[in-house]
Amino acid sequence: MYYVSNQKRKTTVEALRRAITSQIVIADINQRLNDTQKQIALLNQAVTDTGAGAAPEEIAAFKAQIDSVRTKIRELAGLSEPEVREQVNAFGKEYDALGASWIVFYENFGIRYSRAITELALRGDPISQHVLQQTVPQLLEAEKRRVETTSASFYSVGEWADRLTAVIFLFSGVLGSVIAIRLSRHLDRGLSDLKAGADRIGGGALDHQIPIRSNDELGDLASRFNQMTVQLSGAHTNLTSAHTELASRHEEVQRQRQVSESLLLNILPAQIADELRAKDFVDPKYFEDVTILFTDFVGFSNSTRNLSADDLVYLLHEYFTVFDNIATRYGLEKLKTIGDSYMCVGGLPARVPSHPVDTVMAAFEMLQAVRERASRSPSWGVRIGIHTGPVIAGVVGVKKFAFDIWGEAVNHASRMESSGAENCINVSQQTWTRIKDFFAGEPRGYVTTKDKLDHEMFFVRNIHPALRSAGVPPRLFTRRYQIYFQREPPAFPSDLLDRSPEPAVIADPQSGSASVAS
Repeated sequence: MYYVSNQKRKTTVEALRRAITSQIVIADINQRLNDTQKQIALLNQAVTDTGAGAAPEEIAAFKAQIDSVRTKIRELAGLSEPEVREQVNAFGKEYDALGASWIVFYENFGIRYSRAITELALRGDPISQHVLQQTVPQLLEAEKRRVETTSASFYSVGEWADRLTAVIFLFSGVLGSVIAIRLSRHLDRGLSDLKAGADRIGGGALDHQIPIRSNDELGDLASRFNQMTVQLSGAHTNLTSAHTELASRHEEVQRQRQVSESLLLNILPAQIADELRAKDFVDPKYFEDVTILFTDFVGFSNSTRNLSADDLVYLLHEYFTVFDNIATRYGLEKLKTIGDSYMCVGGLPARVPSHPVDTVMAAFEMLQAVRERASRSPSWGVRIGIHTGPVIAGVVGVKKFAFDIWGEAVNHASRMESSGAENCINVSQQTWTRIKDFFAGEPRGYVTTKDKLDHEMFFVRNIHPALRSAGVPPRLFTRRYQIYFQREPPAFPSDLLDRSPEPAVIADPQSGSASVAS
């Protein structure tokens, strides 16, 4: 009878060991799945077609990570009872599909953006959500019930064995009773340690160790339990390091993306850059009303003969940097520089009604910037020409592409610059009509340009006399600007009100040149 009870104890202990080990394996699988899903989610945030995906050794390491979970699932199937094994096998097939989807995503991220995202959205995410939210919790709950059932069975066997032992050894004396009680307490304490340890592992304490109190089956089970926790803790540490490295790579990808974004915005207007990113091409656009500004330095040709190449480039860079800042301040879009000429335009890509006035104010600031540098050697003057009219805009080329505008208005603006005078703002009749309520000007009559055509031109000298008032910008100027355009002036040339009356400029209608009257 004693032999039968002892065999029942051993059978119950073995069943309990298998149940607890299964629970530990499920906790390990759950931890690895969560870590892999976080890794995939972090990659998904950084995914883009950069042309540089994961290295072959990284892909091999990721596949090994996927295979390690398959190994755990097979181990779980070997530990499971027949009624649970079918559920574990179904879980294995589901994980095979999930692992295959994750590998496809990992192999394509950074190379084929749409393939990676489609795989993750259509297969990976739905399967991973089902596995982590339903399948694994169900398995864990089943094994937990198994532990509880086995524990209850053990206690039931223990009670039966205790009663049987009491009957058999009733006459054996107090010593036998004490031994039986101590043995029962020993088993109870060992099982309690194992159960508490399994609960700690399930709660995330992967480094938890249980005390080894004996060299029997309970001691062996406790030793295996502790080895498992060491492996889990090591795997968690490795995954944490991998997450840290992945986060670092993500930050680098973001930094490179910001650099690329900045470079693209230095080439194209923001709206055009957005369209190019969205469609890989830019549709030509017709702008019925823009204001084009050209500048050209007077005396530049002599400087090319007298200055070294690096000094000449440095001076141009200094001037054009100032012009860039001025154009940005007044909402103008710089298009390009051609030699010592600078070209910008107002009223595109954002259509704003104030662009003729804003462009003239920017021209005054450019004149001021050139005058402030007049004491240097060499000193350059500047001619500024402005015209308002329709243009066609678009992006041309596939290598070193550029945003540009075309149309008769561009040629007309260029003629305004070449027919102007040093340190003067020469505008067409079309522009003058749009700005005459804000600025004082000097009619030049009809001037013959290089294309042998006569064009009416005006020199813009100062703000309109009726708008002179206190403040910068002047209060009356600001009021009229608000009435006309329903917005505040973007800026105002600081020295515009202080400009002294300038001598009249006489234009030669035949040559298109201009001279200052004495």
